[in-house]
Amino acid sequence: MKTAHKFLMAAAMAGMGVIGWSAHDVMGAQAVSKPTVMKRFYTGADGLSHVEDVPLNVKTVMENITKVEVHISKAGNFSDYHVAPRRQYIINLSGDGEVELADGKVALPPGSIEYIDDTTGKGHTTRVTSSEQRVSLWFWFDDQKPHLGPMTK
Repeated sequence: MKTAHKFLMAAAMAGMGVIGWSAHDVMGAQAVSKPTVMKRFYTGADGLSHVEDVPLNVKTVMENITKVEVHISKAGNFSDYHVAPRRQYIINLSGDGEVELADGKVALPPGSIEYIDDTTGKGHTTRVTSSEQRVSLWFWFDDQKPHLGPMTK
């Protein structure tokens, strides 16, 4: 693996750790922490894109990664309905985004993690909602066979 890919993978894993750590409330033992989740976008039996929360914990099965890319989208950028170009994780580093699909609009703030699996059907729209550019890391899955339907039900 090239040095740049190793660096990006290490940075992404560190970012995921920070996200998980920041999700815990440090106010005391009685506080309830919210689980860290990633948003999975998938194609349903109806041919439309849907979203589900996939909890991240020690039992979460992660995908093997073959490539990492840095993506920068300008403020206000909009992509009309499209399917994902491939199965992948997207980790948002800066700038706010939004995905619209059959279930409505999903906010994608910095630190959010997306599990992209809607490579067929109607697809979704994407938009940069912040006044700054959106910077994200795209992690291509080794397995490109789409998994239809929800995983968590």
